[in-house]
Amino acid sequence: MPRRALPFLLAATLGASLGLAAQAPGEAAARPRVLRLDVKQAITGGTAEYLEAGIARARSEGYDLLLIVLDTPGGHLDATREIVQAMLGSPVPIAVWVGPAGARAGSAGVFITLAAHVAAMHPASNIGAAHPVLAGGKDVAEEAGKDMAKKVENDTAAFARSVAKARGRNADWAEKAVRQSVSATAEEALKARVIDVVASDPEAVLAFADGRTAALPSGPRPIRSRDAVIEPLGMTVRQKTLSFLADPNVVAILFLVGTLGIALEFYHPGSIVPGVAGALCLLLAFLAMRVIPVNAGAVLLLLAGVGLLVVEGYVTTHGIAGAAGAVCVLLGTLLFIDKSAPEYRFDPAAFQLSPAVVWPTPLALAAVLGFVSWKVVSSRRGKLVSGAPGLVGETGEALEDVGPEGGNVFVHGEYWRARAAQPVPRGSRVRVVSVEGLVLGVELEAAPQAKGAGNP
Repeated sequence: MPRRALPFLLAATLGASLGLAAQAPGEAAARPRVLRLDVKQAITGGTAEYLEAGIARARSEGYDLLLIVLDTPGGHLDATREIVQAMLGSPVPIAVWVGPAGARAGSAGVFITLAAHVAAMHPASNIGAAHPVLAGGKDVAEEAGKDMAKKVENDTAAFARSVAKARGRNADWAEKAVRQSVSATAEEALKARVIDVVASDPEAVLAFADGRTAALPSGPRPIRSRDAVIEPLGMTVRQKTLSFLADPNVVAILFLVGTLGIALEFYHPGSIVPGVAGALCLLLAFLAMRVIPVNAGAVLLLLAGVGLLVVEGYVTTHGIAGAAGAVCVLLGTLLFIDKSAPEYRFDPAAFQLSPAVVWPTPLALAAVLGFVSWKVVSSRRGKLVSGAPGLVGETGEALEDVGPEGGNVFVHGEYWRARAAQPVPRGSRVRVVSVEGLVLGVELEAAPQAKGAGNP
């Protein structure tokens, strides 16, 4: 190689190296960004708020794709409609993956999966069973009548067909999932054109979605998701609270604890803590009643039951009011979930009051209130220990010689004028025997006999 060409070769090599070094950060910065949301609970108002916030953030921060990892037994129809509307109007492509292994897209999950631009399932997951079911697991016709059942079924079936058609999926299968509670495995759903791919992990979903075209309100847009940077988005405290309050067992316990706190405040006015805690629990319970279906009659039974238990502590009914109150609390707990509200579509296995709440909690409530009422009655029968009469029997010290003409004593942390039938020397221990207005009657306190006194 000529010596004159060596500088040019070195310059070219250095330039290429600098170019590659400058290009590497650019390529890293150009990697697609995916926002991941995990839905692993029932579909409630908190879930809807969470997904809507995720869509808004994906749009404002320029994410290339929104990935929803789904595992749900079903949920509230109104919340499901809010989610589907937000997904159909999303300016960012959305992929839904039903996973991991053992996950399901039941009831409301069917609509969310159908509304995705890219729908995927884990090989060991399932989808379907979107027939309208009431909170207690009964058919709508059993509780609300055949006419209402038909209206609910037709409305839900039309909803499913419209969502499936909007995404080019099998509308007939979607309708069968509503009318006949049809369910499918991942492979069956793929063959029926309900989903687009069977994928074992989110990365496989992103690899499949890359290059596909998503129909957005602004027009078709190719999806960029291969080798993407996945950024998770967690729920806020408010969203977690709304989801937590969707559990009917939590609501029932909050309501019972709240009424117990208020009752204890009535038993012992001025204690403050039980009243404040009870009011807080009742506030949370009433907030949760907007999330899940609650029977108003059951709430009245619970209030009446607690009221009767309170009455038992103030009126002598020989246990009749207390027993009636315990029965009312038990019936109110059993009927707490409103099974005649067709706007709620919950999976019966996931939304029932647990026997561990239905039976022990009312009994524990009755036991606590019974104990408190017993203590109240016992205290009323006991000796008065407050005020001037409560000083009788108290001991103190003579601050000066006390006789029939009077003298000063120190009793119960206070200075009193006192008289004594027999002279009491200054500094002696005295015992209060009577109270006459603001003057105490005292006597010399007998000194305890020493051990062994009187023995030879």
